[in-house]
Amino acid sequence: MKRTAYIILSAVMSAAVWHGCQEIDEAGPLSGDGYVDFVFTGTSPESKSDISWDGTGTFTDGDRVGLYVYGSPTRHIILTMENGKWTPDLRKSDIGTGKVTLSAYYPARDDVDPVMNRHEHKVMADQSGEGYEASDMLWSHKTVDMDALPGNRIELPFIHGMHRLNINVSDGNGTVPDDISVKIINETEGSFSIYLGTLNATTGDKESITPKTLEKGRYSAMLFPSELSAYRTGWVEVSSGGKTAVYKAPEKIGEYASLQCGMETTLNLRLGDGSVTPDPDPDPGSDMEPDPEYAGRTCWVYGVDAPVYPRDNEESVKEYSSLFPEEFPEGVWFKEKTFMYLSWMPGSMWFDCDKDNPSSNNDRPGYHDSNLCWAASASDLIHWWMYHNRHYIEAYDRKYGNPEDYIYPRPSADFTGEGTGSEVFDLFRRICRNVGGVSSSGVNWFINGLEGVPLNSSSIDDDFNGYFTELFDNVNLAVTDRRFSDKPVFNSLVKEALENDRAIGITQSIHTGGGSIHSMVVWGVEFGDDGYVSAIYYVDSNDHFRYEVNGGGNFQRHRCIRTPIRYDEVTGRVYMGTTNAYSISAVTTVDLGREVWEAAFPEVARM
Repeated sequence: MKRTAYIILSAVMSAAVWHGCQEIDEAGPLSGDGYVDFVFTGTSPESKSDISWDGTGTFTDGDRVGLYVYGSPTRHIILTMENGKWTPDLRKSDIGTGKVTLSAYYPARDDVDPVMNRHEHKVMADQSGEGYEASDMLWSHKTVDMDALPGNRIELPFIHGMHRLNINVSDGNGTVPDDISVKIINETEGSFSIYLGTLNATTGDKESITPKTLEKGRYSAMLFPSELSAYRTGWVEVSSGGKTAVYKAPEKIGEYASLQCGMETTLNLRLGDGSVTPDPDPDPGSDMEPDPEYAGRTCWVYGVDAPVYPRDNEESVKEYSSLFPEEFPEGVWFKEKTFMYLSWMPGSMWFDCDKDNPSSNNDRPGYHDSNLCWAASASDLIHWWMYHNRHYIEAYDRKYGNPEDYIYPRPSADFTGEGTGSEVFDLFRRICRNVGGVSSSGVNWFINGLEGVPLNSSSIDDDFNGYFTELFDNVNLAVTDRRFSDKPVFNSLVKEALENDRAIGITQSIHTGGGSIHSMVVWGVEFGDDGYVSAIYYVDSNDHFRYEVNGGGNFQRHRCIRTPIRYDEVTGRVYMGTTNAYSISAVTTVDLGREVWEAAFPEVARM
């Protein structure tokens, strides 16, 4: 495939919107059950880019595009260009009827799991030749009304999934040494959610990448979108005359603290005597001033009523055996091997929705929910949000109607702690596919119906507009911030949430077993003597069956877990625990929306 793509801008960095390309084709009469004419282009009304592809003409025989047709079950079809057309031939009826959601990506892979709709991608370490284009990936997502499709043409506009870095190097005289060599440090393996358009470098491993040489002194490389903070000890290495100069990634490029999908950065570097300029400010995480306001404190999220971990009297924390979980105490912190736990109790006001099947084997009774950690976390946050807004919700129902009248009656805010049960989580498990998602999208969808979740059917989206849309239409109270992996930004987000009565969720990147991500919720935070986060209290939707004993009695399965937080100066990451196996790659915060509530129901605000 010929690809003349990313736009060059006069500024350091420019953006093309890469994940907002869902649109609906719905005009004109149905023109029979003819064969579909797929056209993959590089234009989109949501993108301001001018990517110079023109339909199938840019592809050549042998090119393969992966196509997802979402439904029950979801299908994964590989389309191959043969003699200038895409094969196999598919009729409209093969795609479906009504509104059908499609995703496409290039190049296609044979090892993609249609249920997970997530596949691995690799950036090549050697991009001096064919590895350059092989490192890129294109993606598209669209809903098509098959019953009103004009003709047989379905156009899917591609957007880039990677980030392109251009480097221009010269010496103080504006010339380029003959022996110059350029290397770029970047993560090289990750996975991409075809449905959500989210890409994650999952292994945490960094390699030295050889870029493509455009001409002497001009280089280009395709990189994984990733946090700039991970490269503040060294990003670009330029060697000449036996010396190597290192360029450290800046805190931000333009308005972004990360390399964005579908965007391009151009670095103009000038070689000095063993250095590269411009050189950014030193890593702000390495010499942060102490924060006495938070020094030594332990803070629960707003409204949580539970004992804090006795870190000044740790000998009082008793250890219990995993063979007898029915003896685990309630209302006090306890230890089991390396785990520090606090069991759930009524009135504690933290929540722990658990999966029926944490393993993808789905070998237990109940929902097949192995990939719904995002929905479990969203449900925890929704329980918290509904409880603390319960009086406003009563006033809302009096004014706008009975929640039982919704097409999906609104789930109860009650959390009993019995089994894995939560009516909120059950709703997500009934109407969503067992695939990955984003917890903030789940919260916002529940409140106002706006943000997308992976529903079983597009008709659900048509019929449901959120449970509190009358007040929160176009207001997203949950936000996921993925722009960081370093100490300053993480601490800033956590403290801002605590100071503004917001709940906190996290995305955990797992750097073992091939890599993956996992959504969880933080209910408490410990700060060290320097005033920065030193430990968190979190809940994990996967741990419901951590303890199982043959013939044992009933025991409390909902637990808050305490784990230390560690900052690594080499990787720039924020790690959970004492190893580099688990890092925090995103923070979600949920606002109670009190300004909106109080304006709508001032009488409740005065209660």
